[in-house]
Amino acid sequence: MTACIVGWSHGKFGKLDGETSESLIVKAASEAIAHAGIEPRDVDVIYVGNMNGGFVRQEFHSSLPLQAHPDLRFKPSTRVENACATGSAAIHMGLNTLAAGKARFVLVVGVEKMTELNSTQAGEVLIKASYVAEEANIEAGFAGIFGKITSAYFQRYGDKSDALARIAVKAHKNGAKNPYAHFQKEFAYEFCRTPSDKNPFVAGPLKRTDCSPVTDGAAAVILTDVGTALGMKQAIAFRAAEHVNDFLPMSKRDIIKF
Repeated sequence: MTACIVGWSHGKFGKLDGETSESLIVKAASEAIAHAGIEPRDVDVIYVGNMNGGFVRQEFHSSLPLQAHPDLRFKPSTRVENACATGSAAIHMGLNTLAAGKARFVLVVGVEKMTELNSTQAGEVLIKASYVAEEANIEAGFAGIFGKITSAYFQRYGDKSDALARIAVKAHKNGAKNPYAHFQKEFAYEFCRTPSDKNPFVAGPLKRTDCSPVTDGAAAVILTDVGTALGMKQAIAFRAAEHVNDFLPMSKRDIIKF
């Protein structure tokens, strides 16, 4: 690889009632630029990762990073969307731009503001990331897609509910230590393993502790080439980056073969 991360910013995930997608983008972008030790005018290209603008009225996000500083005005900025891989895809676009020699510094911002809708409305937005022609009416919506995948895995390899519970325990334990996490509470194995009123089944074998919530948050990175990065105060090199897509319909692929 020929690129490094030289600045970054990460906000807290959660139901951020006082924030908008614009305020989240501006804060993340400003902090990442400052952390890199560069000036806003040094940014050559911007990519904004946003899975679905349908969660908010302000669907067009590409120009919102320019609100962080007047010197970002007229910088080329593009919104990237690739369902659950949106953040990675935005970074990948930045890497490609650097590899093509089209920029020296690239700002990549990822943002989601999902909590302005109720659960039914949010589900209607999320299901659009599936193959709607065949999968829009799956029970439990987008979570139902993963419930179906889990059920198929259990059918092929046996009931793995014990493993799911251990994964949930591990994830919540990590979250309890992470000041940015949406959930910051540990759960016992028995709670995660046993369905209950507080931990009901959501879709197929998946219980509430197995599923991520809708949330709000943003993060940003500054990317540059290795030569430039060597002269800066910090740099994290990319070891590899690949991008592939499979058929969207579950009916056209083995859904448990990632």
